[in-house]
Amino acid sequence: MKILIVDSSALIIERLQDILTESDKITAVYGTVSYNDCMNFFPKINPEVVLIDSGLPGNTCIDLVKVIKTENDQISVIVMLNGEEEAIQEKCKSSGADLCFDKYHEFEKIPAAINRIIAEKTEEQVYEK
Repeated sequence: MKILIVDSSALIIERLQDILTESDKITAVYGTVSYNDCMNFFPKINPEVVLIDSGLPGNTCIDLVKVIKTENDQISVIVMLNGEEEAIQEKCKSSGADLCFDKYHEFEKIPAAINRIIAEKTEEQVYEK
């Protein structure tokens, strides 16, 4: 399974890459730092899960969620919120985000959520065969 992280902080990308590559079910974890970088890189790797920072420059998080879900609604999108952003969370969910986490207070929940997504997608593939 391939994962794409879109976050303006290289440190967050690096930390998530370190955590997520520990799973044998994850084949690759990529990182981009902006909306434009993501749009250039996204079609080349075709990820199954995309993590998006809600604080992307230019408030492009919601636009990115919409574009990704329009491209392929089977891609799981997780938005990483920057604190208490209930209004942004609601907009992200209504735009198609599957999950939202406060990356400062719920960071440790992100890998477990991805593992659940992997398990669900693996189960779906078994039933499709």
